[in-house]
Amino acid sequence: MSAQDKKETPAQLAADSLDRQKFHFLINANREQSYMTITDGVSNLEPLVMETKLSPSYFFSQKKTTWAILLNPQVQIRMQSKESFPISTPSYKAHLTFFHAIDFWNRSAFLKRLFYENALWSVSLGHHSNGKAGSFYIGDTTNTIDFENGNFATNYFMANISTYKVKKVMKTMVAYRLLKASTEIHPPSWSQREIRHIYGNYRFFGAVGFGGPWREAKKTWLNNWLQHSSFELQLGWIAGRMNGASPVEASKRLIIDMHYQYYPPWFDEIAFFVRYYRGQDYYNVYFINNIYVLSFGLTSNILNMQQAARFIGNKK
Repeated sequence: MSAQDKKETPAQLAADSLDRQKFHFLINANREQSYMTITDGVSNLEPLVMETKLSPSYFFSQKKTTWAILLNPQVQIRMQSKESFPISTPSYKAHLTFFHAIDFWNRSAFLKRLFYENALWSVSLGHHSNGKAGSFYIGDTTNTIDFENGNFATNYFMANISTYKVKKVMKTMVAYRLLKASTEIHPPSWSQREIRHIYGNYRFFGAVGFGGPWREAKKTWLNNWLQHSSFELQLGWIAGRMNGASPVEASKRLIIDMHYQYYPPWFDEIAFFVRYYRGQDYYNVYFINNIYVLSFGLTSNILNMQQAARFIGNKK
């Protein structure tokens, strides 16, 4: 076969480009977003001016879009509502994630009926720390944690599977559904010695989400509102030794994380959100606290519904 014969036709090149965009959209829908809250909302946190997370992403992928690698460094801060607005010791995270499409999923009528039409799996190596090197406890004879200078660091492995479905409801509207499941493992030898038996080294998560109107409604305002909205509910369970907590002590081990986001048509890259979180504090060494937070603010818009209509197996 000649080199000329091996060249792809314009139609094949266009199909490859669309596949790449579809695959990148799926990855984008899995990554953590940047956000900024307005105050601490309704919570048991210390009074805050804001909580902010910066979460940029860097992609590496091959032309045929079978796989991709994502590098995702993060910085999270809490600005306290005090004189001079001090910032609590920042929380630093970094993820290196390998994504792979599940090609046989689309060919399996059983899987598409049981779950959704598009799927991918991923594995991640993660790091979480507060950038400090001081003693974890204040003094040698006390179990009081040094929240300002105490060293907190853990490394972990995470495996995830996600499945999605998107469909057109009207000529200009699209809806999606998603299911996600993941496991997070913190090997004791990968974590700082003082937290190995109090942090909870095994975490299991399941999530459901949806956006857009799944059925055409008579009330147009309801369809329009749903078209610019998304919801996600994630439940998690922390297993392993956890500062003396019983293996079935839901008050300390259960995580509930609910998001509502509104994507205004006059903002391309910004969305408004309301979030309810209950469970172990996710802010570095503060994990020792159980928190509840009803917060609201701004977040990055990484889920464009018109892109979803184009990229995720939409059949006319």
